[in-house]
Amino acid sequence: MSSKHPLQDSSRILALVALHAGYSHTSPALQSIAAYAKDQPFRDRLKLFEALVNTHPQPLIESLVAARPRVIGFSTYVWNIAASIHISRLLKQLLPDCVIVFGGPEAGARGEELLTGVSALDFVIQGEGEAAFSDLVNILLYGQGRLGDVSGLIYRHGGSIRHNPVQLLPVERIPAPIALGMMAADKPLVYWETSRGCPYRCSFCSSAKERLRSFPLARVEADLQVLQRLENKTVKLLDRSFHLGRERTVKLLKRFAATPPGLRFHLELNPDRISDEAMAVFRHAQPGKFQFEIGLQSLNETVLDAIDRRMAIPKALENINRLLEMRRHPVHLDLIVGLPGETAVQCATSLDQTFRLYPDHLQLGTLKLLPGTPLREQAHRLGYCWDPEPPYEVLAHPSLAFTEIARFKRYAELLERLWNSGYLRSTLAGLVDACYTGRVSRCFDELLEALGEGLARDNLQPDSLFAQLTRFILPRLQTHPLLGEWLVWDYSQFSLVNGKTPAWIAERLQQTERFVVDGSRRRVPILRLTEEGIRMINRFNGRALRAGSYAVWPKQHKKGRPVEIIATQ
Repeated sequence: MSSKHPLQDSSRILALVALHAGYSHTSPALQSIAAYAKDQPFRDRLKLFEALVNTHPQPLIESLVAARPRVIGFSTYVWNIAASIHISRLLKQLLPDCVIVFGGPEAGARGEELLTGVSALDFVIQGEGEAAFSDLVNILLYGQGRLGDVSGLIYRHGGSIRHNPVQLLPVERIPAPIALGMMAADKPLVYWETSRGCPYRCSFCSSAKERLRSFPLARVEADLQVLQRLENKTVKLLDRSFHLGRERTVKLLKRFAATPPGLRFHLELNPDRISDEAMAVFRHAQPGKFQFEIGLQSLNETVLDAIDRRMAIPKALENINRLLEMRRHPVHLDLIVGLPGETAVQCATSLDQTFRLYPDHLQLGTLKLLPGTPLREQAHRLGYCWDPEPPYEVLAHPSLAFTEIARFKRYAELLERLWNSGYLRSTLAGLVDACYTGRVSRCFDELLEALGEGLARDNLQPDSLFAQLTRFILPRLQTHPLLGEWLVWDYSQFSLVNGKTPAWIAERLQQTERFVVDGSRRRVPILRLTEEGIRMINRFNGRALRAGSYAVWPKQHKKGRPVEIIATQ
């Protein structure tokens, strides 16, 4: 397409499209592109269209066809690239004169491949899209500028594909959609950035090649003036790592902590970089003000070196322990299976060691070889086998067989069901500690052997999970009686006795008394906790319960509110 011939009928709208992975998500990319274009002649014709990737695309297609956009831009990621391609092919048939542009980290890294294989696609933008999209639209609509000058533009020219170099925006030109009043605030999550790029160079990450640029504090404060007027929202920072120099980091954390109670901040942290000053902010902040996501990936130094990740492991573990001992802010830890050179034994060791920290959430993911990352470029040399389709999960490498990765996938499911769900937290921690010397991997192996792989693969309801674990634990009660105490406690947090309650648990929850709960007198089961049993339970409930008898009104009847625990003596 020549830049000398602007499109006819340039009064038609310009559509920006995002397909989200979940209901709570919004698109900061589209908002930022729109904010950058606020002074452009086409700004009033720029319309945003958002939908869920896993729903039928018919309503979205109908809306776009009715709007008859002249240009359609898709924001693409690993989870929505296939759906974006499918929809663009349909739209090109229905609106043959529309120009379709792909941007985002997924398309940008695959630009030449996409233009070669997807005839419906006209342009791909690699890197930041704000200035590039505006420049492209000005060329297409008004003939102003040259395609060869658009940052990161990948396009057909004659019989070849051209690829322009990426030019990062100066930090003062990066738009601020929140301060400009262009933020979408109708979802529980609000996305925000105080920097772009990353100070680290982890080879599996799509930000490995993008240098860090921190936004001026005046801009951050302008955003916060808007954010702090929101109620009951989680602000998820898009910063790849919230460590931007000790003074700046602590100043921002104090500012976040001072916002109204209904606002929470989700931060990605490198645990070995958390300063004592930051710890003090976390310790004195309102409980739940912060949520921490910490990507450990592995606890093997050789493996971390192989992916260019720099982390002082002892310091990282010490700081994570300090965060968890506070029991004030949720801590989410990530591990990755399939990193170069890591064996099954090393993966299991990292899992066992991380589990013994007892985080609020522990995710065990399989490595994804994302296009454009240094690790993807090294993948053939390193002997990787992987799925060529999104999300590009690793199948095997010379040190880790396919069957071993499959086993860790089952571990990941068990973590979700037994730990992250909160249903069997005391039971699993006690079982691993008492019977498997702290090795959750061995515990999972025996659970799968005794109860079958359906424990990880079938769609089991919570009562069924309790029934399965009860069957596994009963033969061990003679030597480890505390397991029964933890099992009954966990069930009492989940539900009252009903027709699906395992018989062994129901027998131990027969004693009940009446208490005033939620403004009404209700019959509540009574259970007794020993000194040894309460020690494990107190690790997770954020209270300092003592040995004795307790009545519990469970989460099933609390409609999202905390479980009510009443001391009876």
